Amino acid sequence: MRVWSRIRNLSIFHKLILTFVLITLPLFGLSLRMNELGKKEVQTQLSNTMKSQIHYYFLSLQNEIQQIIRNQQEIVNDEQLQNLVGMESILSDYEKAQTINYLANKLKSFKGSNANIKDVSLYLYAIDDVITTMNAKLGTVTKENMEDVSNAINQRSFPLTYLNDRLYVNLYYPQRPTSAQADGDVSLILQVELSIDALRTALGNFHPNGQTVLFSDAWAIGSHSDLTLFEQFSNHLSLERLSESVQSSLSVGGVKYLIFYEKSLSLDTGLLFYISEDIVLGTLKSYQSWFWLLIASSLIIVITFSYMIYMLIHQPLRRLVEQFKRVDAGRFDVSTSYVNQDEFGYLFRQFDKMVNNLKVSIDDLYIQKIRLQHAELQQLQAQINPHFLYNSFFILHRLILNYDIDSAKIVSKNLGSYFQYITRNAKKEVPLVEEVNHARSYVEIQNVRFSNRINAVFEELPERFHEIQAPRLILQPIIENAYQHGLGEVVEQGRLSIRFASNEQQLLMIVEDSGPGLDDSAIHDLASKLNQSDNSGESTGLINVHRRLQLKYGNGSGIAVARSDLGGLLVRMSIPFET
Repeated sequence: MRVWSRIRNLSIFHKLILTFVLITLPLFGLSLRMNELGKKEVQTQLSNTMKSQIHYYFLSLQNEIQQIIRNQQEIVNDEQLQNLVGMESILSDYEKAQTINYLANKLKSFKGSNANIKDVSLYLYAIDDVITTMNAKLGTVTKENMEDVSNAINQRSFPLTYLNDRLYVNLYYPQRPTSAQADGDVSLILQVELSIDALRTALGNFHPNGQTVLFSDAWAIGSHSDLTLFEQFSNHLSLERLSESVQSSLSVGGVKYLIFYEKSLSLDTGLLFYISEDIVLGTLKSYQSWFWLLIASSLIIVITFSYMIYMLIHQPLRRLVEQFKRVDAGRFDVSTSYVNQDEFGYLFRQFDKMVNNLKVSIDDLYIQKIRLQHAELQQLQAQINPHFLYNSFFILHRLILNYDIDSAKIVSKNLGSYFQYITRNAKKEVPLVEEVNHARSYVEIQNVRFSNRINAVFEELPERFHEIQAPRLILQPIIENAYQHGLGEVVEQGRLSIRFASNEQQLLMIVEDSGPGLDDSAIHDLASKLNQSDNSGESTGLINVHRRLQLKYGNGSGIAVARSDLGGLLVRMSIPFET
């Protein structure tokens, strides 16, 4: 379960590699198994072939030796040879010469009957002479040489005798079991010398890259002159004690050899064939090297293919997931910028379209919310205006009773301008100079009302800012807030300042008072509320104006509050130039 859990937690790229490896692993195992079966099949076929060749060669050699022995017996039993041996004393010289020539031709015919015969020699004790195919007379074969071979026959096995790097098949007449008998008991010796070169050629025909050795207890003839490996194999396998066929493999000097052995009881000899396994299985071993190269190449292909899938599928998915996370965090300024026109291109384009639609929908909902707040503000303003109207008419009445005609004229004029601006609802935005004049009318009325308590200073709006389009009722509510909450409890010497400043990008409208209406904690709380992204609980006052300004002008605009140098609250309203 823990392993499965770890696999599930792997990335897509590692899962792809693991999947491809698991899919191809049985194929690799099957290929390796097929290669091993092929190797065993080749070994089996080679073993059967070599066994058949060894057995066939041994059978042929045995038949040839037996045929040589039969030919020897036929020559020994020849009537003219028997006459020469038995009646040598009564034959004339002519008859002897004629018989010797006949025997020489017969020996030559005997030699020509078998390619493995190098020489045939006949020693006749009666005439103390040697007839040989090498030379019609004595030649290179001597009586002593033939007797040495005869003695070697009695010491070693029959019928093959090895002496002085030469191999013989000898026949006595009459036969003698041991060398203890006197030479007089032997009438003739018929000696056949086998060709070592012919035997080596026949042994070399087994396999061009292998080595074959024909051997007995005291001698060995190989298809190659170097018999070092044969001696090592002989010592290891104890070939002299083996009486049946053997197939084995041995490592000598780091090289592994396949060995095949068979023994002929009739010839009392053995035949050993050995060959390097690398030669026999070289092609299959090269296949095995190619197989491992195939596995390595397959792994590289799997990793490369997985990486390509990772780039084509996982990377776009990862980018899409990251974009979803950004949208989930409330960031709608995302752009996928995927240029390919494939399925992921369609997904990315639809994602961008969805985000834009979502952003528009959110903006529409937000605007509706602000409009609702604005409607609430207008409704609240309509409720406040009658109260302000009542106060204004009472002030106007008091001024008339006191015959203060100049002040009454100021109040009536500004009261008319004030309510004309309030009741003209056709426009949501007006030139900034109109908003400032409306706020000035409000201040003029309040100056008459609080003439002995509050001194208000209202600067002129610079002319270059007159035509800036601004939302209605953004400055007058700020000033009204200063009168109600900042200066409402002031008895004398209250101060109110409305001024204008600018920097490179913004117009600043600054309203500050000297009233004790708000302490530092209240100012800090008000600043925190202005900085909050959600002020759904507020629908009037500074926060309402602040949100309306941000909605129109964006970030960097709105209201900021601080402690005024006059001692009360300072409200700074920021409006961009170009908007």
